[in-house]
Amino acid sequence: MAYRGNDEYEHGAYYKPEVKTSIKLTLAFAKAVGRNQEDQSDNLVVSPYNATAALSMVAKGAVGETRDELAKALFATDGAGLDDAVAAYAKLNTEILKSNAGQVTLTTANGVWTNKDLVTLRDAFAKDLKETMGAEISAEDYANPATVQKINDWAAKNTNGLITKVLEELNPDDAAVLASALHFKGEWTKKFDKALTEDKTFTQDGAAAATTPTMHQDFADEGGFRYQKGKDFEAITMTYGEEKHGREEWKNPTMRIVLVRPTDDNVSARDFLSSQDAGKIPAWLDAYAFEDAIGSVELPRMDIKQKFDLIPALRELGVDKAFGGGSFENMVEQGGEKLFVSKVSHDTVFKTDEVGSEAAAVTTAVMTLESVRMPPVEVDVKLDRSFVFALQDVKTNAVLFIGAVNKPNDDVKPAKAPKAKAPGLK
Repeated sequence: MAYRGNDEYEHGAYYKPEVKTSIKLTLAFAKAVGRNQEDQSDNLVVSPYNATAALSMVAKGAVGETRDELAKALFATDGAGLDDAVAAYAKLNTEILKSNAGQVTLTTANGVWTNKDLVTLRDAFAKDLKETMGAEISAEDYANPATVQKINDWAAKNTNGLITKVLEELNPDDAAVLASALHFKGEWTKKFDKALTEDKTFTQDGAAAATTPTMHQDFADEGGFRYQKGKDFEAITMTYGEEKHGREEWKNPTMRIVLVRPTDDNVSARDFLSSQDAGKIPAWLDAYAFEDAIGSVELPRMDIKQKFDLIPALRELGVDKAFGGGSFENMVEQGGEKLFVSKVSHDTVFKTDEVGSEAAAVTTAVMTLESVRMPPVEVDVKLDRSFVFALQDVKTNAVLFIGAVNKPNDDVKPAKAPKAKAPGLK
């Protein structure tokens, strides 16, 4: 890794500042999502990298405290430094896409769909998202179910069909949807032999035993995988993409997977991950801390699909104003002070087999316009004289009963007449 003046040194390697920030967010984000996951025995597969793109677009539309909170949570900066941080993230994304071209499939996409009947994006905001994030932007009819389908189709297209539904519906008060998609597909540099795959025991947390298709590969030559033994873990890395060395062509793999196992069998993977210091880059994410190894690897096939509500995790990371009481005046021409983020969903898919791996993520943020409601009328109503009533179905407005009431029940009795006054008395 070539050293550059603003790179930061850690674990024997140099990291760009934006990479260090991204890795730290990755750990903090995963821990926060995990803590707020209802089923603590379930898998936990998230893409903070993908979520950063969608939330960066949201943050760019914010002002004041709302902007500061989002900037701090995403990039450890303030509102004034947000634009530079997002630009650095976008530049990093372009660099990653370029370095993986021709080796693996890696794509990212961003989109914004506004409710044409409620809001109009500021020209500067729309231009910024197009130039910085490459976002597709369109104004839609939110009352038309085809708009939901259009957004879902966009997600399916940009995840190779792995994620096909990110929205169920849109409400009349919803003003905009901002989304980001990520798709990866790569073949192992050293593929597994399907003939060696067999059902083997997998011990789940709590010592529950299960069987699952498990791949096997023997690596007799150096370079097939790399190994690191830490204080409380063992880790290996395996790569995707071709590897060619020679005079005519030099090609190295451009993507790798890191697989970590705690050395203490009583420590779950979830507990190990939550124990990591989010302020530091762990050694198992440092490529230079690994060494070439020979031996065998057994890896279960994976086919994981999850959906998360990110709002609880984002609140834990210090974002609050975005969900009510904040302002997004940089986003829309009018009504920005009434906008709030009503939903942040995060869909992920991760698959692994003998050929390679495929993964996708879509983060969807829904902006909603706070309804303006008149204060209730204060009035006392006494139905103490004849009245009309109708029993009506709310949904269809069909009337089932109608009537004019003059005798509310059979027990109505004439009221006593007032006593007549005697003549001459005052």
